[in-house]
Amino acid sequence: MNILKKIGQWIGWLLKPSLATNRQDTLAVKKPEPPVVFSTINTLEKPPKNTEILEHRFYFVMSGTLPKWSMFRCPCGCEDVITLSMQTLHRPHWRLSFTNSQRPTLHPSVWKDKGCMSHFWLRDGRVYWCNDTGTSPFTRS
Repeated sequence: MNILKKIGQWIGWLLKPSLATNRQDTLAVKKPEPPVVFSTINTLEKPPKNTEILEHRFYFVMSGTLPKWSMFRCPCGCEDVITLSMQTLHRPHWRLSFTNSQRPTLHPSVWKDKGCMSHFWLRDGRVYWCNDTGTSPFTRS
């Protein structure tokens, strides 16, 4: 009988939105989004030199209508230039999509295998860091 009473209280608690939105430990609490790092996409016909790539700038290189490369400085601050192939013939390759705000979204995640070993998702120009940033992608179990 005691367990039925607890289940009833729990169901009642779930159905009361005013209680659920005031609690800090509910699933309704949303983390704040990270800041926008790449606010625009610079589309080019040929790749810039690494020395010409500015921080917080996202470069998308196309040959006619065919996507070739995405280039940007690593968002961790190490100043390395990340160059990702957009060409489906290459392995691996990434896909770029444009959000309504014209900010870049990449798929899959970016995981550097040299240097800082940064691992992150780029969505709507925002960098979402993965927990395994700083570890080599070759040492994961």
